[in-house]
Amino acid sequence: MKLKERFGQLSLRQKLILAFASFIVIPFFIIGGTLSWLYIDSNRSMILEAAVQNNKQIIDNIDTSLNPILNLSMYPVQDKIMFQMMKKDYPSVPYPLYEREKDFDTAGGIIKNNMLYSNLVDSAVIYQSKNRMVIGRSSYDYMDHHYLNNEFYNETFVQTILNKKGEYAVIGVHPEKLMSFHDTPVVSIGRAIVDPYSKQNLGFILLNIGVDKLKTLWSDIHFTEHTSFYLVDENDRVIYSESKSEIGQPAVNIIGQDFEQMSGEEQGLLQNRDVYLISSVSHLSNWRGITIIPKNELFEFVNTIVRTIAISLLILLVLSIATSVYIATGITRPLLILQKKMKLVAQGNLDVSIDIQKGEIGKISITIDDMLKEIRSLIGTIYEDEQEKRQLEVLALQSQIKPHFMYNTLNSIKWMAKLQGASGIEEALTAFSSVIRFTAKTESDFVAISEEAAFIRDYTKILEFRYFNKFEVTFNIQPEVMEYRTLKFLLQPLIENAIFHGFDEIPYKGELKISIFEQSGRLIMVVADNGRGFNLQERDKQQDKDGDQLNEIGVNNIRKRIELHFGEEYGLWITSEVGRGTIAKIVVPVIRTINKGEEL
Repeated sequence: MKLKERFGQLSLRQKLILAFASFIVIPFFIIGGTLSWLYIDSNRSMILEAAVQNNKQIIDNIDTSLNPILNLSMYPVQDKIMFQMMKKDYPSVPYPLYEREKDFDTAGGIIKNNMLYSNLVDSAVIYQSKNRMVIGRSSYDYMDHHYLNNEFYNETFVQTILNKKGEYAVIGVHPEKLMSFHDTPVVSIGRAIVDPYSKQNLGFILLNIGVDKLKTLWSDIHFTEHTSFYLVDENDRVIYSESKSEIGQPAVNIIGQDFEQMSGEEQGLLQNRDVYLISSVSHLSNWRGITIIPKNELFEFVNTIVRTIAISLLILLVLSIATSVYIATGITRPLLILQKKMKLVAQGNLDVSIDIQKGEIGKISITIDDMLKEIRSLIGTIYEDEQEKRQLEVLALQSQIKPHFMYNTLNSIKWMAKLQGASGIEEALTAFSSVIRFTAKTESDFVAISEEAAFIRDYTKILEFRYFNKFEVTFNIQPEVMEYRTLKFLLQPLIENAIFHGFDEIPYKGELKISIFEQSGRLIMVVADNGRGFNLQERDKQQDKDGDQLNEIGVNNIRKRIELHFGEEYGLWITSEVGRGTIAKIVVPVIRTINKGEEL
């Protein structure tokens, strides 16, 4: 107990020094000698076994990496749209060129979205046999059409794929001539796409893997300086070698007659006078991995390691005490600095900079500095957002009833008085006064749906007078939502755009439909018209050219107010088509009650 109490009274620095000394010096004498003896005695067989297992692991890694690609090759068979394209006879359809381009884009999208997530796949091609054409490929940059039309279909590997009748085919090394300028050597996974009823080959999919990417599937194989590794395909041609000039060559020409002795074995270890030759075969691809290790280097490497370990341990023994003192001091000093700075933060000083750059404590200090910077930034952002929200609310209240509208309204009332003998003035003035009264309300940013609907009815009634029944308005509002609350002036800019711009110069009577309903816990407001519509891209260009922004303040104001009050998952979406009208859809959360003075 006294020893434990004394240890507990030591400083952190002293404890660390004592721990370092105990865990370095004592194991050096006890473990170092024992392990050195065991290493020398057993390492020879372990190295050979490790080489065999490493060679087998490379083949297993290749099989594991090829399996997902085999699954990818099933996609055209399983995808209904792709399978229908494989059966299509393009010359017989009404618009062959259009149909081909549409299907080419569809197939290209499927390839890019579903088949190229594997880092191994360099390129993909989907070929249709009926029209002898490529209906989908991964790269649009280049394709050798002469090769496609004259040689591609007759290639041995293509015929191999077709002869498999829907089973996968692993193709050994061959030059990629279809989409490569330089006949890059690749290996491929292919699968014929077969009609299940007629058993006819509709075409095939071909997934190409660059041989240079295969190196990523295994770690360093250099057990000695001159250790060599070769990957050989099912036709006994070299897929991988450190020398690129050997890729594609017959393996027997590169490895020698020893290769022929091992060609019938699934896995084995062959030794001759000079080398160990280790071989493993893939059951998936029938490829063979071969490691060649010179005998005179293999065990020299073991002796070198033993000498290196002994020298290193002696050096570490000398430096261990000095290092333990240095490390202990390096750990405790930043901790003391960090403790003092965090006290300042706890006192409310957010402008503190920890300024420790090295070690793990440095990483913690950088994280704390970033956190403090983010807190300061968030405080500033919140302040700016609140200011912007207030400004937008003022703009929303001030800009909705524009001077030209008030002028036109009064002008409409004047002409009604002249043409109708004053019979419509009372109704128009009543609606107009209701609009003005609603606009002037400032006690809250939110109003009931019933109030917003009443405002819109009065507003559209005035516009009906102004345009002499050029359009008609229908309302479809769920009774259940009438007491819900929403932001003021969300619908008026959209109705203004529909009437002023959508119904402008149309030869028929305009129809404006306003719908408000609850759906999946959200309040949906839709303003739809049968006006002239517009193209969104062309409208943006025209706006930049002549400044015709429709109701730019109103539409942009709607989006910004919704984002500021409710977040980015809510908002305004507008769809339109020339000659077929426009649909504006607002999505906001359901608000059943709101406390006085509360702002969402």
